[in-house]
Amino acid sequence: MTPEAALQAVEQQLAKMSAALVAADALAAEQSSAQLRRDLDALIQASRGLQGQPWPEALRPRMQAVSNQLAMQREQLARLGALVDRQAASILPPAEPAPTYGQAGSAARIYRSTT
Repeated sequence: MTPEAALQAVEQQLAKMSAALVAADALAAEQSSAQLRRDLDALIQASRGLQGQPWPEALRPRMQAVSNQLAMQREQLARLGALVDRQAASILPPAEPAPTYGQAGSAARIYRSTT
């Protein structure tokens, strides 16, 4: 697959993913996400085919646009996840209280390592 064809597949899948997120269609978003990962893998493979040469100048703005779209979608998914967490917490209270600042003398929950 050529880099341009791989990039076009990624762009099309990003559009589908955006539409699924706007429509709040979880099934379509999940399917689009899986296909987007496959298309991004194909793009990586296509870029390896350039054998160290730079991307064609005509494709660079499109690559930057894809990068920007991916960043926006990550932010949108993070916001959606936070909204779902809040909605779930309003329906189902947490099993145990989780104080913001933790036990006396410990670091705030947000700063504690999960490991």
